[in-house]
Amino acid sequence: MDARIGVLNSGEFYVFDKGYDAEPTIGTLEQVETALGLRAAPAVVSKAPAAFKVFNVLVRFKHPAWDEKDGLEYPDIRARSKSDANKIVRCRAHDDGHTVGRRAWFTATEQVPVSS
Repeated sequence: MDARIGVLNSGEFYVFDKGYDAEPTIGTLEQVETALGLRAAPAVVSKAPAAFKVFNVLVRFKHPAWDEKDGLEYPDIRARSKSDANKIVRCRAHDDGHTVGRRAWFTATEQVPVSS
C-alpha cells in the first residue's frame, strides 16, 4: 500500500490526491489507488437510458376542496420511471397553484398500451 493512502475507522480508504486544500477521495482501496494513478481505471460500461413510458398521475390532498375529493389527474405524462413522473407532476401542480401550502400525495400508474 502506498504511504499516501490512509484508512478511516469505518474501514474506508482516503487520499488527498488533489492536494490538502481539496476534499479527499474516499472509497475502496481500488478507487483510491485509481485516483492516485497507481491502477488503471476500470472500463466504463455505458448503460442505455431507460425508454420513456406514459404515466397517469393522481394528486390527492389532505384537506381537499369539494371538487378535489377524488383527486386531480394529470394524464399522459412521459417519463422514464414513476418517480420521474411524480417529479414532473409535482412541478406542474405547483405551477398551477394546486399544491402551494398544501400537503399532497402523488400516485403514478403506468398506462397499458391498447392492442388491437
